[in-house]
Amino acid sequence: MKLGLFVLCCVLVLAGVGAAFGEQIFFVQLSDTHWGFDNPKVNPDYAGTLKKAIAQVNALPATPDFIVFTGDETHTTNDPAVRRQRMTEFKAMVGTLKVQDIHYLPGEHDAGLDAAAAYQEFFGPRYYTFDLKGLHFVALDNVTAGDSLGDAQLAWLGETLGTFDKDSQIIVFAHRPLLEVYSQWDWRTKDGDKALALLKPFRNVKLFYGHIHQEREDTDGSFTQYAAKGMMFPLPAPGSVAKPGPVPWDPQHPYQGLGFRTVRIDTATREVTVIEYPIAASTGVSVSIQARLGEFDPDVIRLKKGVPVTLELSSLDTTHGFSCPDLGIDATLVPGSPVVVPVLAAASGEHDFFCSVFCGEGHENMIGKIIVE
Repeated sequence: MKLGLFVLCCVLVLAGVGAAFGEQIFFVQLSDTHWGFDNPKVNPDYAGTLKKAIAQVNALPATPDFIVFTGDETHTTNDPAVRRQRMTEFKAMVGTLKVQDIHYLPGEHDAGLDAAAAYQEFFGPRYYTFDLKGLHFVALDNVTAGDSLGDAQLAWLGETLGTFDKDSQIIVFAHRPLLEVYSQWDWRTKDGDKALALLKPFRNVKLFYGHIHQEREDTDGSFTQYAAKGMMFPLPAPGSVAKPGPVPWDPQHPYQGLGFRTVRIDTATREVTVIEYPIAASTGVSVSIQARLGEFDPDVIRLKKGVPVTLELSSLDTTHGFSCPDLGIDATLVPGSPVVVPVLAAASGEHDFFCSVFCGEGHENMIGKIIVE
């Protein structure tokens, strides 16, 4: 009798734990690939960066539910034939992704010169909605009508949101931000305040966008927007220079500022976990480093001076940090989500690394060295 009661209690406890966690939604955001850009001074690997990113996405340990490109898939051109050729090439490369559930949004480089005529031929509707595992996803077009959504799209958005329960979690995709970032550089949506007013009744809204080519997060009440890194060239921080031109390529830090992200959402807790992945140099040389409570394995890494290497960092148990200040590495390692870091050591020497996130007993023992010979 006591054993039966114990088993029943365990079942109830496990049922309670199960109810506390919902289904997981896992997707990848890539943005501002600018296929067709061909300035080697800005990115000498302009023809290979997207291919490297596709290889990294295909190598992720977990399979995404879908992939979203948040605008500027191609680089602008005045020639309609060249525009369509670039879109053809882009679609062919994207076709090598293992995940074929792919969503697209227009950027001003894709849609600005022909009112998205070619874009819609290749990628479909300019704005739309879809549901997945009980979550609402809304894709907006704030580029075709200049830097605005326009009255027709705002009316559609209002009608669409009117069918959602006010307690719904909503994930929005767009190319430009809805909260103003820096109006002097046109990093805004002119009628974004009208869209935000329509979204305000909902308690949990997240926007994932591109356009500004850098990682950034802004929050206003229940609304949070996340800017994504670009895939061809980074842009400077708002107001840091007179004009927002591409940040020059740094040969000592190739692909610096370029990357993509994964997003994981728990449908019950509504927790959103965003992990940034840098574009890794395709060197053929990679080193796997695993973190577990009390140690890194291996804890001594030997590299060759001037030879680019990819560090593949992962955690086997809990959240850890991997920090090597000398080499500019500062990564957070979450179980099941490896982090890929390109390294190019320009000089010989020894560089200490350590766990930068307190992880429990044995944290102080998580140290090691990168030796460059």
